[in-house]
Amino acid sequence: MTKYDLIIVLGSQPDTKTWKFPKQIYDCLDKAKELFDNGVAPFIATSGKWGISIDNQGLTQPFRECDALADYLIKKGLPDRKILREGDSKDTISNLYYLKTQLLIPRHLNNLLFVAAGFRIPRLKFLCSRVLGSEYTVAFEPIECEVGSIYNEPHTLEVQTEFLKPMQSGDHAWLEDKFYTAPMYHYWAKHDKALGKHH
Repeated sequence: MTKYDLIIVLGSQPDTKTWKFPKQIYDCLDKAKELFDNGVAPFIATSGKWGISIDNQGLTQPFRECDALADYLIKKGLPDRKILREGDSKDTISNLYYLKTQLLIPRHLNNLLFVAAGFRIPRLKFLCSRVLGSEYTVAFEPIECEVGSIYNEPHTLEVQTEFLKPMQSGDHAWLEDKFYTAPMYHYWAKHDKALGKHH
């Protein structure tokens, strides 16, 4: 059995009527808890504040994604002290940036396992290689699920690839002054007509 320093579950925008996450997120959390119970890693990290489109739509989310994910794990019996939370990010690029700067670097956690919906993994792999860089060993545990119509992964990957072109892989400092103000974010603001968009 491969062992890791950390299991990571990223948030996803909840339904703004019920504030419940898509089913795939709960499936990811269940799998992460199972892996933790089997001794795969000593901690689980939950990541996310809320999606940019929550702001773009003028909504107020009643919780941080990382806290709601953590609460679910605690109800399933995971000790709170075994959960590391990142609660500043509003998209996948900032998920990885804040995980890296707040948790991975300070705690010297380099060997990572992401539990994620299968359809999210190609983009996540690319973003990990760019934002985290070669110092990190990253693996993925795919969760089978149906791709909802609100997700347009190829288009999101295209936009994010273009955004990251000037950045050297692993140079997270390049991102520091760009979150939510760079042209890519203005682009999303204009295109967040469909509810439930999470980039």
